Amino acid sequence: MKFLLLSAVLVGIISLLCCVIILKYFKLSIKYENLISYIKKITHIVSSARYGNLYSRIENNDNEITDELSRNLNNLLESILDRDVMINEYVEKEKEETSLKEDFIASLTHDLKVPIIAQDNTFDLLLTEKFGTLSDIQKEAVVKLKISNMDLKYLVEALLETYKVEHRGIIVKKESRVLINKFIKETIEQLSSIFELHNKKIDFKTELDDNFKADIDVFLTKRVINNLILNALSYSANADKIDIFLMRTNTGFSIKIKDYGIGIEKEDIDKIFNKFYSGNSNLKQASTGLGLYLSNKIIKAMDGSIEVQSEKNKGAAFIINLPE
Repeated sequence: MKFLLLSAVLVGIISLLCCVIILKYFKLSIKYENLISYIKKITHIVSSARYGNLYSRIENNDNEITDELSRNLNNLLESILDRDVMINEYVEKEKEETSLKEDFIASLTHDLKVPIIAQDNTFDLLLTEKFGTLSDIQKEAVVKLKISNMDLKYLVEALLETYKVEHRGIIVKKESRVLINKFIKETIEQLSSIFELHNKKIDFKTELDDNFKADIDVFLTKRVINNLILNALSYSANADKIDIFLMRTNTGFSIKIKDYGIGIEKEDIDKIFNKFYSGNSNLKQASTGLGLYLSNKIIKAMDGSIEVQSEKNKGAAFIINLPE
């Protein structure tokens, strides 16, 4: 569109300059009335082109001077039209390819999630001893398999979400006046089974009044909190708890998620939100390096920010700051 507008303006400038030349040097060979009519036609053509009509043309009028100008102007419009058609064809092709990619990714993700969910259900049946009694060692093995299966599920979901964000952006749909304490407690409760598997507990504290409300996107905020909690679980194998603390700020509130694990190297703190970056690779954690990248993108889309506090071997704290 920028090319089209600039081209139309260029056509207008060239046309008007040519008209000035005609008036000054060739007025004897063209009647004044005909010249005024011709200038009006050019003005109309240029105005039409400016608003997207590239199909209007100036007809020849058996005058050598104006016919030459008309041919040049018509040829220029044809050239712009050809380029416009090429650009539209390219855009349509890109849309089609993007749609095919999205369908492929969505289909692939679905196909991958189906067996993952089936396995998860099987592990639950085993742990509830629906197929017979398990020894302690067998239960421990099934629990580890279930945890690994859940990690795989979150990896697949992270890949799909990253693709959506890169191609569609993040659409924030805020709900009005959400009770924050209640929302966080419900989010934690939904993860209780995962904490039981990891033999950990959540220590929840809040400075917020129970009536404290804020406008948030519930789905996106929950996604970020879940990701940070699961991240904390992955990197605090030797700790028995994770702290979640709600605080009031000058512009809204913050959610602090703290673990007591291995922490983050100082030189890595500025890199952890980069796409595909995964520190502590020596721990062989199942990670695409997309969880924190997505979380940061989501919080920024909601006009918030994420801070990181960490010391090596003393754990890490992620603080989500959101407006009220």
